[in-house]
Amino acid sequence: MPDTPSEPTRTAVTQRITAHVTRGWPDLGEPVVRHHGQFCYVSAVLPGHHDPTPILRLRYQGSADRWAIGIYLASKDRYTESELPTSFGPETGTPEQGIDHTFILYAGPSLHP
Repeated sequence: MPDTPSEPTRTAVTQRITAHVTRGWPDLGEPVVRHHGQFCYVSAVLPGHHDPTPILRLRYQGSADRWAIGIYLASKDRYTESELPTSFGPETGTPEQGIDHTFILYAGPSLHP
């Protein structure tokens, strides 16, 4: 399994994340997506904020459709894959599943379930 996603995979995942957030949470605008090594970080400007808030970190699992899902814990200023409530979904999944299972905690439910 490759340690890091290829450039085409990073580009495709960024486009998927942007489309999914824009469709589900249009009031947030376009998310900020950045890649570093095996990780993909997603932030968004939440209502009442001026700067993007970190929300989600995805860790590459060898496929554009399989990522470990980590949520940003503001209280600890770090990401964690072990503290995402299981009631919100799986620990691994697609980028869209990662968004659905973490954005709800920061920005409320999606407009498109």
